[in-house]
Amino acid sequence: MDNTNQKRTDNFRWHTRWELYDYFRKNFNLIKKDVDREIYAVMATFKPRKGRVIKTAELWQKVGLNLEDKHTSNIEVTGME
Repeated sequence: MDNTNQKRTDNFRWHTRWELYDYFRKNFNLIKKDVDREIYAVMATFKPRKGRVIKTAELWQKVGLNLEDKHTSNIEVTGME
């Protein structure tokens, strides 16, 4: 199977680390250290595709989605809104 023509998204919610910090501070009351911890965890598992350099916007997207998933789940489980 040839994946060379696979369409990749160019629409990212977070384009910089600072956008991540700001979003999660405002919406989930997370501090910079919390976001940085998730960035390092994701970087350890992030795999470049076919030897390509990782686009930072892709990294921020994965970090942001992971954090949203974790903290949205916590809100649902504890009943907090």
